[in-house]
Amino acid sequence: MEKLVSEEIAKKWQPTRKKIAPEKQLRFSVRLTESSSRFKDIVVKKQDGFTHIFLSTKSSENNSLNLEVMKEVQIALAKAAADDSKLVLLSAIGSVFCFGLDFASFIHCLTRNKKRESTKMAGAVKKFVNTFIQFKKPIIAAVNGPAMGLGASILPLCDMVWTNEKAWFQTPYATFGQSPDGCSSFTFPKIMGEASANEMLLGGRKLTAQEACDKGLVSQVFWPQTFNQEVMIRIKELASCNTAVLEESKALLRFNTKLELEQVNERECTVLKKIWGSAEGIDAILKYLQKKVEY
Repeated sequence: MEKLVSEEIAKKWQPTRKKIAPEKQLRFSVRLTESSSRFKDIVVKKQDGFTHIFLSTKSSENNSLNLEVMKEVQIALAKAAADDSKLVLLSAIGSVFCFGLDFASFIHCLTRNKKRESTKMAGAVKKFVNTFIQFKKPIIAAVNGPAMGLGASILPLCDMVWTNEKAWFQTPYATFGQSPDGCSSFTFPKIMGEASANEMLLGGRKLTAQEACDKGLVSQVFWPQTFNQEVMIRIKELASCNTAVLEESKALLRFNTKLELEQVNERECTVLKKIWGSAEGIDAILKYLQKKVEY
């Protein structure tokens, strides 16, 4: 009976895919040329010395992460790991960086088969996060707009995070009806202290770009008008460095935490699978989505 009720609610909730105006799509003003590789949900541009990955989702709203998006990012990172790229720049096209997991599509799968779909999504998140943990070359995140959920929690796994002054950061997991992901249960307390981490992970506190910088989640904050130029200047400087020096330096910096991050990722995804596989978990996600519709 409970399953039938959840399915009925899910059918009534039909996610809308807003059309983004062309000017918003091009807000991250980087010229995409013939050298760009177009996937369905990302754009990959091979530049001199580095690979630029843009989130530009068609299968989800607000650059949210579903199975397809995460798989494409993993493929792009695998190619960058194998080619002559010295580093990866991760950014997004549009006015949003990433709104985390795509609950709109996930909820319909869950209501059909909780056990199968919760296992599949938890496994996908685990692989996605491990790709960042295990990537040997530097990853630089250029956050052009809001970063929420996994879109924010993945940032400490990058080596530098540069942000637009208008961006904001939030991990309202309790509101989503889920537990922390992206190793945030380990990285957030380590970076900003337990009190601030608890405010974000349990209380859902939203940080401005400058607050995120002050707490150590972000490396530098730039004005919106000069954000792209500042990012590219610094990326080109990094890309001029010796490849071996960059990789060996990153290996030293991550040596003491890599194994622990993998273990944290395993624990987080085990808990997520348990929550998503429960009727209470489905109900919490449905309530969250319903609030979004009403808002």
